[in-house]
Amino acid sequence: MQLTDAIGQLQSGAQLHRTGWNPQDGYIVLMPGMSHVWKIVLKPQPNAGNYIFSMEDLTANDWELFSVARPSIIDVEIEDAAA
Repeated sequence: MQLTDAIGQLQSGAQLHRTGWNPQDGYIVLMPGMSHVWKIVLKPQPNAGNYIFSMEDLTANDWELFSVARPSIIDVEIEDAAA
């Protein structure tokens, strides 16, 4: 998709990346209550910062939805704090 369509997806809460990006290159997202697009990098350490679009990004037609793998929830028995 083109960036003009991707902007609407970002406003709806979607995470996006370019098809040429490796998964470790991360994704972009518009975080609630913020006015700048953020890039989230997952590896080697999770990190986030404002994303500056290049001219290639602005004219690209390869933006697509990015699905972040959610960690599975592990049932853990919590000990009684009074004990």
